[in-house]
Formats: sequence, C-alpha cells, structure tokens
Amino acid sequence: MSKNHNVIPFPNKYEIKKDKYIKIRDEVEKILFKYAIGEKDLWAVSMAAGRFAAMNLQKIEGDKKSLEFFENCIATQKKTEKLSDS
Repeated sequence: MSKNHNVIPFPNKYEIKKDKYIKIRDEVEKILFKYAIGEKDLWAVSMAAGRFAAMNLQKIEGDKKSLEFFENCIATQKKTEKLSDS
C-alpha cells in the first residue's frame, strides 16, 4: 500500500494543550523567580504562589486532586534533586 501524501493530519488537541500548559508554567516560574530575586525573599514568593495555587485548584478540582497535584510536584522536585546529586 502506498501512503497518501495529500492528507493533512488533524491537529492533536492533547499536544496543543500540553504545549500551552508547559509554556505557561515555564513563563510563570520565570516571573516568580525574578520577583523572588528582586524581593530577596524566595520563601515569601513561594508561599504566595503556593497559596494562590492551592486556593484556586481546590475551587476548580476539589481537595483530592489538588493534594495529588502538590504531592506530584514534591515528588518531581525530589527526583530532580537526586539526579543533580548524581
């Protein structure tokens, strides 16, 4: 069988959303880090961002999914630390 090269593939909506969310995450992290450097207070900025995230995620997703999200973030950070220690 030959491939039909005249077929335009449908956009993959999952990949489009994933790419969008990664871009937003990276941009927000850069903004927060720059703000933390400017204020010389990473803890305060982290607490403010965490509070914002926790309160809004709980409204949007509920308790269980919100806590799972934060647990996943912590697990990801621990994995990153182990890799950098190697």
